[in-house]
Amino acid sequence: MITIVVATITIAFMTFFMLLEGHVWVERFYRLLPEKSQPRWRQVGFDIYRTVGGYVTGNLLISLIAGGLTTVVLLIMGVPFAVALGLIVAILDLIPLAGATIAAILIGIVAFLHSVVAGIVVVAFFIVYQQIENHLLQPVIYGRTVQLSPLAVLISVLVGAELAGILGALAAIPVAGAIQVLLVDWRRHRGEHSAAAL
Repeated sequence: MITIVVATITIAFMTFFMLLEGHVWVERFYRLLPEKSQPRWRQVGFDIYRTVGGYVTGNLLISLIAGGLTTVVLLIMGVPFAVALGLIVAILDLIPLAGATIAAILIGIVAFLHSVVAGIVVVAFFIVYQQIENHLLQPVIYGRTVQLSPLAVLISVLVGAELAGILGALAAIPVAGAIQVLLVDWRRHRGEHSAAAL
């Protein structure tokens, strides 16, 4: 649990500093390249930036849905501090794979402390919602925002989690999107060279 929190905070700070200074680093990198290849790599960089931005947007949207639906269920069941608990779910849901489970355990305990019926309903809600989020919302939303197929999204998260745990799961979709951008550019560049050779 502590490792997950530390990893999330570290990634949040790294993201913040990259947003502040990232464009300066990227510009320095472009200047190191030969002048005639700079337009190509600027386009690749823009496409990767758009992919990562799409992932962040998709992740925030999914987290807002999770937090909002949890708040509604908690309000219906009369659990106190429903909005604050929904906010906790939204924040924890930003962590792929484990975040929603941690949120379910915490909110389930709070609901059971309120009443047994509320606890059962909240736990049942989380079980159903997590299946919908993992198998429908994430693939569809990431498929649109990152422009990866739903199958590629699922496979990349599973491979990332297997290789590097929580950090791998966090980075899996942006990395898969960046690899897709590089492959598309490579194929396009190779096609242009083939056409020029003919």
